Amino acid sequence: MKTTRTIIPYLVPLAVWAAATGLARIWLGPLLAPDPWTILKRVWELAASLELFRGLGTTAARGLAGALLANVAGVALGALAGRSPWALRLAGPLVAGIQSCPPIVWITLVMVWAGTGALVPVAAVFAATVPFVFSTTAQGVMGVPERLLAVGRLYGVPRTRTLFKVAAPAVLPYYLAGLSTVLATAWKAAAVAEYMGSPDGAGAAIYWSYSRLNMEDLNAWALSLVALGLLLEALVITPLRGRAARMTAEGA
Repeated sequence: MKTTRTIIPYLVPLAVWAAATGLARIWLGPLLAPDPWTILKRVWELAASLELFRGLGTTAARGLAGALLANVAGVALGALAGRSPWALRLAGPLVAGIQSCPPIVWITLVMVWAGTGALVPVAAVFAATVPFVFSTTAQGVMGVPERLLAVGRLYGVPRTRTLFKVAAPAVLPYYLAGLSTVLATAWKAAAVAEYMGSPDGAGAAIYWSYSRLNMEDLNAWALSLVALGLLLEALVITPLRGRAARMTAEGA
């Protein structure tokens, strides 16, 4: 019963998509709007040939690589900024500038500097996600109870024990909340960057389908990307947000 309640909300977008596709077919005709069954059949064919998994896997890997780099840089800068008001004043405007800059700017610059390829989506994901990691880490570090740290220093508690028993539990809820946003953003930014500046991946497959006016492939890849997003939402992002909310409530 619980599984059914969990699955049903994710079937609603599929039903809406099928209805919208059917209406578009009536309005635009079968050439521009294939019926849902034709699109699902094409998804199956792409999956059977492994082309679908190669494309989605490439996009997911690039999104993960960019998110990993963003976590390394964001956690380091965020931890420093959370402990030092001077560092926060210095890094804050820089991160805000990165966050306010449209992804197309980073994509275009990397394409000019490095050409098309895997570096374009990785750089786009990094630029799109590092501000979230920085801000949530800095906020978490600023929330670490200073009195407990002072007591630990007074009684000679080892720094590693203070880190894992005091600092980490205070920072982790903020970090998990930011990580869920990073993962929700990473694969979308990677697909957009591939569409503009990469020869492979799901985003590039959508571009080639569009350029050839292959509406079956275009809709099949679009549906597959939406399915990937829903899968990440159900298996990774929602549990992370739930865990962060529970940890925040327990801390309160």
